[in-house]
Amino acid sequence: MTILVTGARGSVARALIDQLLAEGEKVRASSSSPDAVVPDGVELVPGFDLTGVTKVFLYAKPEVIPEFLAAASGVEHIVLLSSLASAEPEMAPGIAEWHLAAERPIEASGIPWTFLRPGAFATNTLAWAPGIREHGVAREAFPEMHMNSVHEQDIAQLARHALTRPGHAGKAYSLTGPESLSVRQHVDLIGAAIGRSLKVEKLPREQATHLPDAALDAMEAAGTTPQPVGPTLEDHIGEPARTFATWAADHADDFR
Repeated sequence: MTILVTGARGSVARALIDQLLAEGEKVRASSSSPDAVVPDGVELVPGFDLTGVTKVFLYAKPEVIPEFLAAASGVEHIVLLSSLASAEPEMAPGIAEWHLAAERPIEASGIPWTFLRPGAFATNTLAWAPGIREHGVAREAFPEMHMNSVHEQDIAQLARHALTRPGHAGKAYSLTGPESLSVRQHVDLIGAAIGRSLKVEKLPREQATHLPDAALDAMEAAGTTPQPVGPTLEDHIGEPARTFATWAADHADDFR
């Protein structure tokens, strides 16, 4: 069995590649970036080279789905990285429609599929890293907003199970981290991980260029209400979900 992992520079893809290699799986990776780097033993290919590939981990990019499906005649299972918004489109219509535009043709293709629908990626907080490193300040458009941040390793672990264990075809898995924390609580945990007292400053929305308007709209609509927690990795496969404190410790060097 050969598994193709697309988007090889992405945080989830990198974590998934490492996990698959640790299990002894044969992995091929693809990336649209010419400077992508993969571990030894992983074949890096351009585009959708599906020769001999039986299973695929795919990022949700609606514009490339037709090209992918046209080449996927031998593929036996697709695991698509979608979004929690697909399960709750009224909460973030723009984000939901983008991901549903990737889900729908895959669902209609006749190829067995699994959709992973995580909430807020913990890696989104890396946008604060330059300000934290240089000034000890995280700047955020909505500093009182709550997030149920999910560790990329949790997403990768669920993807690995879907790709290598039976019983996941036709399932759509919503996924969050194990807690709802405000932006200020997230920053405090990063500070604890790096041994530094940090501040939070409000960023004017027009300066929040690291996020698309659809994401900013959803964040503004969320207000200060704690986000629902669950299902988590533990609910799906019985493995404990990683906390944001764990994520901050894992990524401490990014903020130092």
